[in-house]
Amino acid sequence: MSVLTNNMSDTINMSDRAIMEEIAKTDDHPVLMINQNLYTAKADFPNGNLYKKWREINKKMIQYANGKVIWTIPVRGQLLYNGDCQALSEILAFWYPSHQAFLSMKDAPYREENFAIRKEIIEYAIIHRCDGRNPPTLPKS
Repeated sequence: MSVLTNNMSDTINMSDRAIMEEIAKTDDHPVLMINQNLYTAKADFPNGNLYKKWREINKKMIQYANGKVIWTIPVRGQLLYNGDCQALSEILAFWYPSHQAFLSMKDAPYREENFAIRKEIIEYAIIHRCDGRNPPTLPKS
């Protein structure tokens, strides 16, 4: 798990990053990243111009890595918690065809602009790495 905060004191879980780099070299497979974000007032989520601009750039970064947006879901409340209640604004699921594809986003031409806007609109974020070989889908009725 990585916790990312808007004061750019982002904490990257380097042991998990090393695992991702090793998977990319040896037995690469799809990865699903679950992002849990709390937005700042400046984001004016979900209708603010800055939020919408960030989402456009964020989608370009995901496309750069041949990824897909599985879902973006606004959070309406938190029924259960253990310890402090951590409010969230949105949960996003991004699928990437491989760990290497995800890692390649560091070279995306939109990276600097993405992080500049992100710094203004995201109070904090938690990102979970999940197995992407069987991404969630809605069952057919």
